[in-house]
Amino acid sequence: MDWGNLQVLAVLSREGSLAGAARALGVNHATISRRLAALEADVGHSLVRRLARSTPLTEKGQDIATLALAMEAQTYKIDRLVNLAQDTVTGTVRISAPPAFLSETFIPELTDIAEAHPDLQLNLMSDTQVASLDHGHADIAVRLVEPTSKQNITRKLGTITYSLYGAPNYFDRAQDSWRFIGFDRGLTQTPQQTWLEDYAAGRVFQITSNNIYTHIAAAEAGLGLALLPDRIAGQSKQLQRLPEPSPLSRTAWMVLHHDVASLPAVRLVADAILRSFQRTP
Repeated sequence: MDWGNLQVLAVLSREGSLAGAARALGVNHATISRRLAALEADVGHSLVRRLARSTPLTEKGQDIATLALAMEAQTYKIDRLVNLAQDTVTGTVRISAPPAFLSETFIPELTDIAEAHPDLQLNLMSDTQVASLDHGHADIAVRLVEPTSKQNITRKLGTITYSLYGAPNYFDRAQDSWRFIGFDRGLTQTPQQTWLEDYAAGRVFQITSNNIYTHIAAAEAGLGLALLPDRIAGQSKQLQRLPEPSPLSRTAWMVLHHDVASLPAVRLVADAILRSFQRTP
C-alpha cells in the first residue's frame, strides 16, 4: 500500500476538505482525488463520500485515517531524528517565526554561529501563520500566541510593545482626516488589527497588507498611521511615534519540539534566539 495515498487520507481527515488537503500537501485538487481513488482500489472500500460541497470520510475511511495519522506522526519523528545528528552541531534546524523577528532580531545573531559551525544549516521560514511543530513543519517556532501543547518545550521570550507611528508632522493633521495602514485577509483578527479598527472608529484604511515592512514604508511615505512594534519602528528616523503610552503589547514565545529539544544543534539555535531577543533594545 502506497504511504503517499494513506497520507492523503490522513491529511484529508485533519483538514476536512479536498481543497484543504491539497493546500496542506502542496499539490492540486486532481492529485488528491487520484490518490484517494487509488487507495480505495487498494482496500476495496469507499473511504470518502463525494458530496457537492464536502468530502466526509466513511466509517471505514475514518478507521483507516486514524491509523494513518499515527503513521504520519511516526514519519515526522523519523525525519526529525535523521535530519539532526544526536551528538554534533550538524544537519538542518527549521525555524518558523514572524518575518520581522527573523530579519531584525535573529539574523544579526547568526554570524558567529555560521563561522563556528559550517555544517549547520538553518531553514528560516518567515511565517505570519502558526507553523505546526507536531506535523513536521518546524523544529523551533517563535509565536505571538501562547502555545497550548503540553508535549513541546515552551519558553517565554519577553514582551513586544506597539505604538502608533506616522511620518513626521502627520499627527499635526486634523484627527478626523487621519488614515490608517492595516492587515488584510488572514490577519484581520490579530490584536493589532482589532486595536487599529477600534481606534480608527470608521476612518479610512488607506493601505492594507500582511507585510510589516510594507506598513513601515507606507507610514514613512505619509500614507497613513500604522501600529508597529517599538523594537523596529523606533529605529526609523522617518517615523514619529504618537506621544502616548504604548496601547498594545504581545508576549513572544519560543516552542521546541520535544523530540529534538535536547539535540546540540537545536539547543544552540534556541539559545541564540533567546539571546537575540534579550539583546534587541
